[in-house]
Amino acid sequence: MSCPINEMPQHFDPQIAKSQGEKIVAVNTYDGLFKLNENGQIQNCAVKDYKVSADGLVYTFYLHDNLEYYISKTTKSFIEDQEAQIDVKVTAQDFAFGITRAILPETNAPDYDLLSTIKNAESVHNGSIAASSLGVRVVDNYTLEITLERKSDEFLFALSQPVSYPCDETFFNLTAGRYGLERKYTLSNGAFYLSDIVENESVRFSNNTEYKGQFKATPTSVRLYVNSNQTEISKKINKGDYSVSFLTSKDAVGELNRKVVKSDFQNTTTALMFNMSNETMQNNNLRTGLIESVTLSNITENPANNLVPSVVKYSTDKSLALATNIDSAREKLKTAFNELKIDKLTIDVLCTAENESVAKNIVSCWQTNIGVELNGTVTVVEQKDFDSKIKSGSYTAAIYPLTVNSNRAVDFLGMFKSDSDTNISRYTSEEYDRIYNDFRLSPSEAKATDCQTYLLKNAVVMPIADENSVFVISKDISGVYCAFDSANIYFYKGQMK
Repeated sequence: MSCPINEMPQHFDPQIAKSQGEKIVAVNTYDGLFKLNENGQIQNCAVKDYKVSADGLVYTFYLHDNLEYYISKTTKSFIEDQEAQIDVKVTAQDFAFGITRAILPETNAPDYDLLSTIKNAESVHNGSIAASSLGVRVVDNYTLEITLERKSDEFLFALSQPVSYPCDETFFNLTAGRYGLERKYTLSNGAFYLSDIVENESVRFSNNTEYKGQFKATPTSVRLYVNSNQTEISKKINKGDYSVSFLTSKDAVGELNRKVVKSDFQNTTTALMFNMSNETMQNNNLRTGLIESVTLSNITENPANNLVPSVVKYSTDKSLALATNIDSAREKLKTAFNELKIDKLTIDVLCTAENESVAKNIVSCWQTNIGVELNGTVTVVEQKDFDSKIKSGSYTAAIYPLTVNSNRAVDFLGMFKSDSDTNISRYTSEEYDRIYNDFRLSPSEAKATDCQTYLLKNAVVMPIADENSVFVISKDISGVYCAFDSANIYFYKGQMK
């Protein structure tokens, strides 16, 4: 079986897995305490049973006592060269160590927030207290107790994700900072094990025939190929070169033949983004005037009312976006020109060919509704150049697909946090950081709405259209499923029809 991924994994350490490929490898080569099923629901995995205290703060997990790590030949040779021994049993201590590692500041785990509700996690993460104060306790070899700071209905989901996977402390220390960097520095306890790496080309994981868990793998192996070209992916699915894939381009989806099964995920909001490192674009009146002068219904068939896609938990049906108001837009822009001490302004909108018509229609709205003082231009570039310009901040405005990488609003809204490495708008606001942090610590629909409202009313971003990503499965394949996003693709039940 095979599947394309956006980029080559840089490592195979689940605690710091970030990219699509890194997480796909992790969810297939490791068993967490829990696993997501075909419907995105939590199911027991390494846990055979658990209980929760009456106040919802103390979780006690009872692990299966027959689970083991798979030690490949390359890993075994490394261990022997170090004149060491590794206990292959997967225990409560391994999960405690993995979770603790993810919380420690030096690990810099991208998904640390998933575990931030654990008692004292925030203080340990910021380095103010020792890790021994964490609400994580090993009761015995197969019993783990975790105490939370506050109730969380996302906690079991957190324990299904790579950031919470087990890590053998002895083996971790043996690698001396190289854990997960090469095949020989990896252990796995899942239905597959990492079996081959072709640098910059592909990764393969193979059936772990020694696996003793409840999710035995059917496929002999799965190969992940590096390929970010959506059109090329469609062609390879049609030819049968790829078994499954996520597609986000409408053009690419349209090129698929009838030999596939498709599942739609409304997980992308196409948006007009402003580069806040550009001094001109920092002007609130300018951005507000630009947004209020656009009539979305003339631009797209699926106008977005909100920033967070509907697939995300804590999304809202209530429209929060700035409404079209031409008179207000003209006044705002007049004020902005005075504040900026300019008479005319040219704004270039960066986009790929897929969104060229959207960009041109927005520019047309500006020039029709505002006048000669504002000149809008459109620059269309290839995807790789688009990504490079966005990453380097070499743009003024852009039509950008904001895509969910999980079903959590905290991840999506975190893209606008001042210190986020996914903050492509380079927006900084202590007030937004405060509102967002309040939501992160105690998630609710109302607080998610507060975050969206702040971003939209302050014209930080303009939602344009709701878009679908499509999970595609060849009709020759069954059993492979995706839960929420492009990183949670599970192959263990996959088979040829």
